Amino acid sequence: MTFTMTVLAVLLLASAVGVVASKSPIVSALCLVGNLVTVAGFYAALEAHFLAAVQVLVYAGAIVVLVLFVLMLLNVKDETQRASDAGLKVAGSVVATLFFLLLFPILVQGILPGGEPILVGTVRDIGKIVYTEYVYCFEVASVLILVAVVGAVTIGKRAKPSVLSDRTGA
Repeated sequence: MTFTMTVLAVLLLASAVGVVASKSPIVSALCLVGNLVTVAGFYAALEAHFLAAVQVLVYAGAIVVLVLFVLMLLNVKDETQRASDAGLKVAGSVVATLFFLLLFPILVQGILPGGEPILVGTVRDIGKIVYTEYVYCFEVASVLILVAVVGAVTIGKRAKPSVLSDRTGA
Protein backbone atom coordinates (compact mmCIF):
# COMPACT_ATOMS: atom_id res chain seq x y z
CA MET A 1 0.00 0.00 0.00
CA THR A 2 2.84 2.40 0.80
CA PHE A 3 4.49 1.78 -2.57
CA THR A 4 1.18 2.41 -4.36
CA MET A 5 0.61 5.64 -2.47
CA THR A 6 4.17 6.79 -3.18
CA VAL A 7 3.82 6.15 -6.91
CA LEU A 8 0.43 7.90 -6.96
CA ALA A 9 1.84 10.85 -5.01
CA VAL A 10 4.71 11.27 -7.48
CA LEU A 11 2.30 11.09 -10.43
CA LEU A 12 -0.06 13.53 -8.75
CA LEU A 13 2.68 16.08 -8.14
CA ALA A 14 4.13 15.68 -11.64
CA SER A 15 0.76 16.17 -13.30
CA ALA A 16 -0.03 19.16 -11.06
CA VAL A 17 3.25 20.79 -12.04
CA GLY A 18 2.42 20.03 -15.68
CA VAL A 19 -0.95 21.78 -15.35
CA VAL A 20 0.62 24.94 -13.94
CA ALA A 21 3.93 25.02 -15.83
CA SER A 22 2.75 24.20 -19.34
CA LYS A 23 2.52 27.09 -21.78
CA SER A 24 -0.05 25.30 -23.93
CA PRO A 25 -3.62 25.28 -22.58
CA ILE A 26 -4.31 21.95 -24.27
CA VAL A 27 -1.31 20.29 -22.63
CA SER A 28 -2.41 21.79 -19.30
CA ALA A 29 -5.89 20.30 -19.76
CA LEU A 30 -4.41 16.89 -20.56
CA CYS A 31 -2.18 17.09 -17.48
CA LEU A 32 -5.34 17.93 -15.53
CA VAL A 33 -6.87 14.69 -16.79
CA GLY A 34 -3.83 12.82 -15.51
CA ASN A 35 -4.12 14.60 -12.18
CA LEU A 36 -7.80 13.75 -11.78
CA VAL A 37 -7.25 10.11 -12.74
CA THR A 38 -4.44 9.92 -10.18
CA VAL A 39 -6.79 11.26 -7.51
CA ALA A 40 -9.21 8.52 -8.53
CA GLY A 41 -6.36 6.08 -8.01
CA PHE A 42 -5.97 7.39 -4.47
CA TYR A 43 -9.68 6.86 -3.86
CA ALA A 44 -9.48 3.32 -5.21
CA ALA A 45 -6.44 2.54 -3.04
CA LEU A 46 -8.39 3.79 -0.01
CA GLU A 47 -11.32 1.45 -0.84
CA ALA A 48 -13.59 4.35 -1.88
CA HIS A 49 -14.53 2.86 -5.24
CA PHE A 50 -17.64 4.98 -5.71
CA LEU A 51 -15.64 8.19 -5.34
CA ALA A 52 -13.01 6.84 -7.73
CA ALA A 53 -15.66 6.10 -10.36
CA VAL A 54 -17.33 9.49 -9.90
CA GLN A 55 -13.94 11.21 -10.09
CA VAL A 56 -13.22 9.61 -13.45
CA LEU A 57 -16.70 9.99 -14.90
CA VAL A 58 -17.58 13.48 -13.74
CA TYR A 59 -14.28 15.31 -13.47
CA ALA A 60 -11.85 13.56 -15.79
CA GLY A 61 -14.62 12.81 -18.27
CA ALA A 62 -17.22 15.55 -18.36
CA ILE A 63 -15.54 18.62 -16.91
CA VAL A 64 -12.23 18.27 -18.77
CA VAL A 65 -14.03 17.57 -22.05
CA LEU A 66 -16.02 20.74 -21.41
CA VAL A 67 -12.80 22.67 -20.78
CA LEU A 68 -11.27 21.29 -24.00
CA PHE A 69 -14.37 22.30 -26.00
CA VAL A 70 -14.16 25.83 -24.61
CA LEU A 71 -10.44 26.00 -25.45
CA MET A 72 -11.17 24.86 -28.99
CA LEU A 73 -13.97 27.40 -29.37
CA LEU A 74 -11.75 30.23 -28.19
CA ASN A 75 -8.85 29.10 -30.40
CA VAL A 76 -6.36 29.86 -27.63
CA LYS A 77 -2.76 30.32 -28.69
CA ASP A 78 0.37 29.99 -26.56
CA GLU A 79 0.69 32.97 -24.25
CA THR A 80 3.83 35.00 -23.94
CA GLN A 81 5.35 35.86 -20.56
CA ARG A 82 4.96 39.51 -19.56
CA ALA A 83 6.95 41.45 -16.99
CA SER A 84 3.74 42.33 -15.13
CA ASP A 85 3.19 38.63 -14.32
CA ALA A 86 5.59 38.88 -11.36
CA GLY A 87 2.89 40.47 -9.21
CA LEU A 88 0.47 37.72 -10.17
CA LYS A 89 3.01 35.08 -9.17
CA VAL A 90 3.49 36.69 -5.75
CA ALA A 91 -0.28 36.97 -5.23
CA GLY A 92 -0.75 33.36 -6.29
CA SER A 93 1.96 32.20 -3.91
CA VAL A 94 0.34 34.08 -1.01
CA VAL A 95 -3.10 32.62 -1.79
CA ALA A 96 -1.67 29.09 -2.12
CA THR A 97 0.17 29.44 1.20
CA LEU A 98 -2.98 30.64 2.96
CA PHE A 99 -4.95 27.78 1.40
CA PHE A 100 -2.52 25.16 2.69
CA LEU A 101 -2.34 26.80 6.13
CA LEU A 102 -6.12 26.55 6.36
CA LEU A 103 -6.20 23.03 4.93
CA PHE A 104 -3.44 21.56 7.10
CA PRO A 105 -5.46 21.32 10.37
CA ILE A 106 -8.30 19.62 8.51
CA LEU A 107 -5.93 17.03 7.11
CA VAL A 108 -4.21 16.42 10.44
CA GLN A 109 -7.27 16.34 12.70
CA GLY A 110 -9.93 15.12 10.28
CA ILE A 111 -12.30 17.83 11.44
CA LEU A 112 -14.31 20.33 9.46
CA PRO A 113 -13.98 24.03 10.47
CA GLY A 114 -17.24 23.89 12.48
CA GLY A 115 -15.79 21.18 14.73
CA GLU A 116 -17.80 18.34 13.19
CA PRO A 117 -15.93 15.12 12.38
CA ILE A 118 -15.70 14.19 8.71
CA LEU A 119 -18.32 11.55 7.98
CA VAL A 120 -17.45 8.40 6.10
CA GLY A 121 -20.48 6.62 4.78
CA THR A 122 -22.24 4.85 2.03
CA VAL A 123 -23.38 6.22 -1.31
CA ARG A 124 -26.82 6.77 0.21
CA ASP A 125 -25.32 8.89 3.02
CA ILE A 126 -23.28 10.97 0.58
CA GLY A 127 -26.28 11.52 -1.70
CA LYS A 128 -28.52 12.44 1.21
CA ILE A 129 -26.08 15.08 2.45
CA VAL A 130 -25.38 16.52 -1.03
CA TYR A 131 -29.04 16.78 -2.02
CA THR A 132 -30.36 18.02 1.33
CA GLU A 133 -27.80 20.00 3.30
CA TYR A 134 -25.63 21.14 0.37
CA VAL A 135 -28.23 21.34 -2.40
CA TYR A 136 -27.84 25.10 -2.86
CA CYS A 137 -24.05 24.84 -3.17
CA PHE A 138 -24.53 22.04 -5.71
CA GLU A 139 -26.96 24.12 -7.77
CA VAL A 140 -24.84 27.28 -7.58
CA ALA A 141 -21.83 25.32 -8.86
CA SER A 142 -23.83 23.98 -11.80
CA VAL A 143 -25.13 27.46 -12.69
CA LEU A 144 -21.61 28.91 -12.50
CA ILE A 145 -20.30 26.25 -14.88
CA LEU A 146 -23.16 26.98 -17.28
CA VAL A 147 -22.52 30.74 -17.15
CA ALA A 148 -18.80 30.19 -17.76
CA VAL A 149 -19.47 28.07 -20.84
CA VAL A 150 -22.01 30.55 -22.25
CA GLY A 151 -19.55 33.39 -21.65
CA ALA A 152 -16.73 31.51 -23.36
CA VAL A 153 -18.89 30.71 -26.37
CA THR A 154 -20.03 34.35 -26.58
CA ILE A 155 -16.45 35.62 -26.46
CA GLY A 156 -15.36 33.02 -29.01
CA LYS A 157 -18.14 33.93 -31.45
CA ARG A 158 -17.55 37.66 -31.12
CA ALA A 159 -13.78 37.45 -31.72
CA LYS A 160 -14.04 35.90 -35.19
CA PRO A 161 -14.51 38.31 -38.10
CA SER A 162 -17.24 37.59 -40.59
CA VAL A 163 -15.97 35.92 -43.76
CA LEU A 164 -18.95 37.11 -45.86
CA SER A 165 -18.39 40.77 -45.04
CA ASP A 166 -14.77 40.51 -46.25
CA ARG A 167 -15.76 38.97 -49.60
CA THR A 168 -18.60 41.37 -50.42
CA GLY A 169 -16.62 44.46 -49.53
CA ALA A 170 -19.13 45.55 -46.89
